[in-house]
Amino acid sequence: MHETYIVIIIVTGTIILLSLVILIIVFTVRHKQNLLLHKSELLQSQLEMQEQTFNTISQEIHDNVGQVLSLAKVQLNIMGQHKSFDENMLNDVKDSVGKAMTDLRDIAKSLNSERIKLASLPEITSIELQRINRSGLMQTAMQTDGAEQNLPDQKKLIIFRIIQEALHNILKHSGATNIEVSFYYDLTQLKIKISDNGTGFDMDLLSKKDGLGLKNMINRAALIGGKANIESIINNGTFITLTCPYD
Repeated sequence: MHETYIVIIIVTGTIILLSLVILIIVFTVRHKQNLLLHKSELLQSQLEMQEQTFNTISQEIHDNVGQVLSLAKVQLNIMGQHKSFDENMLNDVKDSVGKAMTDLRDIAKSLNSERIKLASLPEITSIELQRINRSGLMQTAMQTDGAEQNLPDQKKLIIFRIIQEALHNILKHSGATNIEVSFYYDLTQLKIKISDNGTGFDMDLLSKKDGLGLKNMINRAALIGGKANIESIINNGTFITLTCPYD
């Protein structure tokens, strides 16, 4: 009888041990699957944002840089028709070409992922805002509070693409004259506020197809462990708050 108890205990212990091993294996496999799924979603999100960024930059080159160079071409044609040298006209051409070159450099910086990794979020955002200022369409302002904290490269890149998308939406749809961007570095997280004084929109748009871009911002923030909150008031502007932990 004593030997029977021993056998039962051994068998029971073996079953429990095997069950634990199986549970650990299942948990590990599911964890790896979730990580792979998360990485896949991050990669897909990055590709989508990259495509949107390329489309935005293409439009900016056509609308802004293209117009400035067209103006320079007209100015050169006028100079060619004059028999006498016009120094003022030449200076105007230089200014036009210089503005186009500056805009193209800034656009190149906003596309360069490696450059984004080396700079801080306020630095690269400031370049975007300066380009908007030079366009003459809107006035921008930026402030930073707290000690800047490092962010993982992938997280920083996605945050910057979200900021770019928000700024593009303001330029394209808001009819605003002012944009304000604020960075708040707390102990555990970064909070970014983007606001404009535009026409605003009906918040029901977020549940419709036309609000897909806004919903993408919310989803992409969630992918990096953050949260994007969007509020808008008709005729009183739009307010976007993005919070994200440093880790």
